This record gives sequence, structure tokens and C-alpha cells, in this order.
Amino acid sequence: MSDEVNKEILEELKRINEKLDHLNSRKGLSTPLAIMAIIFGFSFVGPLILMLIGVIF
Repeated sequence: MSDEVNKEILEELKRINEKLDHLNSRKGLSTPLAIMAIIFGFSFVGPLILMLIGVIF
């Protein structure tokens, strides 16, 4: 194979690796899901913790 073909293959492999890295990157919660988690935390988890603290002390 010629050097040009090897260089083209190498460049294509680099592009594929970059795309795979982008796909495998960690993604956070979506905005609606984050809002729902905050509402759930304040509505249910917070009062539950306060009740447990009241029972213990």
C-alpha cells in the first residue's frame, strides 16, 4: 500500500475514534428529569428525613 492510502486510513480511524469517544462520554440528567428529582427530593425525601430526626431526638 502506498503512504497516501495509509494516511487516509489512519485519518478515518482517528475520526471513528473521536466519534466513539463522543458517544461514550458521560451525559448528565436532562433538564426535565433534574427538575422532577428536585421536586421529589423536597416533597418526599426532605420531610421523611425531618420526621426521622424528630423521632430520634
